Amino acid sequence: YESFNHHLSNNDLFKKFFENKNFKLKTDIKNIEDYPYLPVKIFKNKKLISVPNEELKITLSSSATTGVPSQVGLDSVTTKRQAIVAANVISDYLGKNRRPFVILDEDPAESNSRDISARAAATMGFLMLSSKPGYFLKNIEKQLYLDMEKFNKSINEFENLKKEICIFGFTFVLYKNVLKPLKEKGIKFKLPTNSKIAHIGGWKKLENEKVTKEKFLEDAVEVFGIEKKNIFDFYGFTEQMGLLYVSSGELPKITPIYSEIIIRDFQTLNPVKDGEKGLIQILTPIPHSYPGISILTEDVGRIVGRGKDKTGRFGTQFEIIGRANQAETRGCGDIMSEFMA
Repeated sequence: YESFNHHLSNNDLFKKFFENKNFKLKTDIKNIEDYPYLPVKIFKNKKLISVPNEELKITLSSSATTGVPSQVGLDSVTTKRQAIVAANVISDYLGKNRRPFVILDEDPAESNSRDISARAAATMGFLMLSSKPGYFLKNIEKQLYLDMEKFNKSINEFENLKKEICIFGFTFVLYKNVLKPLKEKGIKFKLPTNSKIAHIGGWKKLENEKVTKEKFLEDAVEVFGIEKKNIFDFYGFTEQMGLLYVSSGELPKITPIYSEIIIRDFQTLNPVKDGEKGLIQILTPIPHSYPGISILTEDVGRIVGRGKDKTGRFGTQFEIIGRANQAETRGCGDIMSEFMA
């Protein structure tokens, strides 16, 4: 309630949109489904700021591969909240102790690529848990390759020291440039006990290559000699930066205490029953400088459980199925037209 009130009071575009929908903010709203939402695409077309311009510290852009990237302006309040939330979620899964990070990507200091800049920005949040980060991919004629000599040396060093590590990478890069070629060559490693693999990013490119989550996990277990439960898949997006949703091994993702998820029907946009597919809406009070508190994404998912999961964590458990086809949903396009009216 307080977050909605802040943005309605300080953001004319936000206020106009909800006035057009005849939404009245009341303290007695009992169901979060009754709070309205913005389409994620709006952040590509409008500058939605809920604080004075002089309070903005940075403008964050999404890593859009095509079209216009989303942009959100961050003030000190929002960046502090995001950092705290991200640190709490990441450490809950990877542990609070610092450990060496083996980053399966190219060193951003040696690259001018726009993609690597976006990946580097996302990587920074994880490095708060790193005692010794190292980059192990090299770019040769715009192709990424694992630096086997450097990688072998580091893994052997950590294994001899019995020092747990975290392998970190972006899902597609990690699989295409590391797991797949290593498996094809029959190369296997045995990571130190209790080591983790953390990967982040969409699955669309892998799905196009017919690589399922199960296939990813099986290959990671085979190549790195690690248990599935120590492989963590992180999901998040620029418009609600700092919030991360994690799946451990084969388990579904789960909402942290800082947010809640609703699944909405493709056509009616009404909430659907648990187990049914629809568009993912995420609510959170974290953003202060821009109204990213209730966003309807273009991701398709379903809720598969509530309460305590198999790891003992509490939250709404859900699966991400993929991206919505524009032909099957009225969602973002129609809401956008309402917003612009």
